[in-house]
Amino acid sequence: MLIRSSKFRYLWLGFLISSLGDWLYRLALPLIILEKTGSAYHAATTFGVSFIPWVFFSLIGGSLADNYTQKNVLITGNIFAAVFSLFLIFVLQGSDINFGLLYAAVFFLASVDPLIHPSFQSIIPEIIVQNQFASANAAIQTIDNTLSIIGPLLGGSLVTLMGGVNALWLDMISFLVTSFVLLKLPTPTAAVRQKIRHPLSKLGHDVIEGAIYSFHQRVIFSGSMMFLFTNFALNMFEANFIFYMTKTLNYPIAAATIAMAIGGSGSLAAGLVGSRIVNRFKAGFLLSSSTILAGLSTLLLLVSQNYIFIGGILGLVSFFGTINVITYFTLRQRTVPKKILGRVVAVTRMVSYASIPVGSWFGGVLLAHGQSMGSVILLAGIIRALAGLGAKLSSLGKEK
Repeated sequence: MLIRSSKFRYLWLGFLISSLGDWLYRLALPLIILEKTGSAYHAATTFGVSFIPWVFFSLIGGSLADNYTQKNVLITGNIFAAVFSLFLIFVLQGSDINFGLLYAAVFFLASVDPLIHPSFQSIIPEIIVQNQFASANAAIQTIDNTLSIIGPLLGGSLVTLMGGVNALWLDMISFLVTSFVLLKLPTPTAAVRQKIRHPLSKLGHDVIEGAIYSFHQRVIFSGSMMFLFTNFALNMFEANFIFYMTKTLNYPIAAATIAMAIGGSGSLAAGLVGSRIVNRFKAGFLLSSSTILAGLSTLLLLVSQNYIFIGGILGLVSFFGTINVITYFTLRQRTVPKKILGRVVAVTRMVSYASIPVGSWFGGVLLAHGQSMGSVILLAGIIRALAGLGAKLSSLGKEK
């Protein structure tokens, strides 16, 4: 079994611990803002700010992954994340929120992910063989998806019992524990050690090389453009989900987290069967069809406002979304040379994430100007379905 491999086990465990902390952060921050301000705009904008660093730092993260020891990049990044978490906790301690400091703290903390994500993705081909890539990506997604069920219930309970700010202390501790676990990753081979001596002055060249390669690989780049539009649509709704459930529908936080947990069951199911599906069908077909189906499923949220029904629809959407992610990650790892994989991960991630802050902000603006959540859901579903259709008509549809 893949997880029994000592090389992959510690990477898997580190991801599990950091993901637990992320769920506390994800639930605590919007609840703190809504509790202190009641503003959907500020809650959604803060969510959007957390994705801006992907535009600025993804390419730097790719260069770090390709030229330095990925293990060291991951450990250092988690230590910095712990420090930035402390800054965020300090900002949120007072009765009133200084939004300038809040956005800065969220920006700094969010900057760690784009700097270390390429190292996380590109270390996988270094520690396992190619025929295990789909299984590895499915195992990582299974963590994410299992926590999509457990995370809202556990995180919501802890936030309710401890308070939002106290829950963020656990998030900070999770970064430190993750750093310790990652110390157990295997020592790099001699070939990888040479990357440590690569001068940082070549960063500009690395960035350009990664961008040129990514833009000329039509299937890889088409996939990232598809994610650009789907992420815009998804985050119009997702950034405002807590506001929608607790303020618009007047559900208690317990009902909102139950809906999120039910939604996570779809991701979990996709994680369990994802490797078999990815190995059986063409990547282009899976990427386009899963995106179309996710968009059409989103429109079902217009039918009922019952929180159980909402959870079921979120589960359907997350199933297709997770198949999408496993397919694309596996395609990228199989087709991109290892020596440039980190930079390609960075470029494609930067492109696909560039629309998230815009989508989050736009959804908040629509609500702030009197539009209903139904309008936001309708627009999000249509955009996502059209993105999948566009991908089907592009080079993705021609992928063999």
